[in-house]
Amino acid sequence: MRPPTVTVSLGLVGLLAACPATPARAQPAPEGPRRIVVLSDLHMGEGRDSAGEWFPNEDFRWADDLDLFLGALASETDEPTDLILNGDTFDLAQMSVTPCAHEEPYLGCTEAEALARLERVLDAHARELRALGAFAGAGDNRVVLVPGDHDAALLFPEAGTRAVAAFGAAAGRVTLAAQGFWRSVDGLVHVEHGHQIGIGTDRFEAWPAPFVEHAGRRHIEQSADRKMLLTLFDRYETRFPVVDNLADDTAGLRFALAATGADDVGAAAPVLLRELLFRFSWQQFRMDLDSGDVQPPEWRIDQVRAEGAAFLVGSVPDDDRLQPLVAQAFAAGQLDALMTALSDDELRALCDQRAAVRRARRRFERILTQIDPLGPPVAECPRTEETTGPRFEYFWQSRDRLFQRQLERRRGDGAPIAVFIHGHTHLADYRQSNFTRVEAGGRYVVDGFSPVRDAVTPIVINGGAWQRTVTPVMLDRFRNDRGSSDIELLEALQPEQLPPCYSFVEVDAYTARPDPPQLRYWREGEGGGWAMARGCGRRITG
Repeated sequence: MRPPTVTVSLGLVGLLAACPATPARAQPAPEGPRRIVVLSDLHMGEGRDSAGEWFPNEDFRWADDLDLFLGALASETDEPTDLILNGDTFDLAQMSVTPCAHEEPYLGCTEAEALARLERVLDAHARELRALGAFAGAGDNRVVLVPGDHDAALLFPEAGTRAVAAFGAAAGRVTLAAQGFWRSVDGLVHVEHGHQIGIGTDRFEAWPAPFVEHAGRRHIEQSADRKMLLTLFDRYETRFPVVDNLADDTAGLRFALAATGADDVGAAAPVLLRELLFRFSWQQFRMDLDSGDVQPPEWRIDQVRAEGAAFLVGSVPDDDRLQPLVAQAFAAGQLDALMTALSDDELRALCDQRAAVRRARRRFERILTQIDPLGPPVAECPRTEETTGPRFEYFWQSRDRLFQRQLERRRGDGAPIAVFIHGHTHLADYRQSNFTRVEAGGRYVVDGFSPVRDAVTPIVINGGAWQRTVTPVMLDRFRNDRGSSDIELLEALQPEQLPPCYSFVEVDAYTARPDPPQLRYWREGEGGGWAMARGCGRRITG
């Protein structure tokens, strides 16, 4: 089975390419073809301690792998490259030795505190920055820093200037996307980190101005819920170094919860549940090629609300690591207020998720990477009578609506988008990007995800993380093979044992007949040699 087919006409591509650049993407006009390469979520942190050991929360330990990758990237083509570092290049949100704590929970770092954190990161990763700066200085290459939720502090003027200077490149070769995203000159390709998509605690209300004023000083905006979750995550990552290396990123919290027990969460339970319930990994499900004839059901939201907090309990499969926390929070009455606060759209999203899990498990879809397809299915939400039956099994409407709204926001400057690239969740979406070039009747036909059915719309790609990551299913299998408990596995496993494989997106830009975008991988083979690949072998060592 294959995902829906997206058709992008050459006429549309030509029309889009003719659109003038807007101030939000003021860049040198390309004189010929250029390549766009997008890397997300490097998460360079505070490096090593005084004894030379990695801090547990240091996620970027791969300077050698990056050197090899940049060399291979440079050798592939003579075309100049726009290398987009798409958010969370630096981890300025989680740091153990440079505190940033204020009495008011909504206050994050001041600019001075953010600069102190940034200086530590720049010093710890000077080698990587030199390599990236050298790449930017070769030929007519460019490097662009797009801020994400963990390095939003780059939007402080002094912090942004310092970060750009640290690459050591000539003026104009490394820039900061101060508008909070990057857009190609012709308007075709839009790149943003992805934390502004959805309803998570990592959103900023006034992005790309993620600041609040207090007592005459400007701070990074930080909700009380986000502070609570970051504190919880810091505690887990100190004990379990790979908790941030699962794809998707919230899966690590589920493993940590199973290892430590629900009692470890306390008052943070409702906040944590809201975050985990609505951080869907839609790409975990197989998308049938339905030619538009399968329709979405209409859920009976009135009946869902009548269930009360029990609905939330029923939305988590019995074998989900989150289930003990849900059951305990339900028994303590912590879910009542959460259920009342959920909007109709949020309840529909949970109903879509429940139906997708049910169908996947009834069909034993072993392609899943985030949930085991052999576990017990959850019950569907009640439907209207008119939308009952196999014709109404399109369960991706919430996902479609989520991306459609984001795309509409980004079209506010009048510039159309042909390719929308994001990261943030650490899980590369290969179904969105498993493209095949077919030329027929002057059109490109590509397999991928379109956020609006039966329409010519942008191709959406999740580039994953330029990190060593592992899926929950693979981690489960490794634990079973070793006969370990969750806590034994998480305490022993180190990021260096995870698959040596890094995802990125490549786009052929500014040509009359561009190839479709590609999701690619830089991976080490069994014999130790490195090469570009179309897939990523998932193996854990040790």
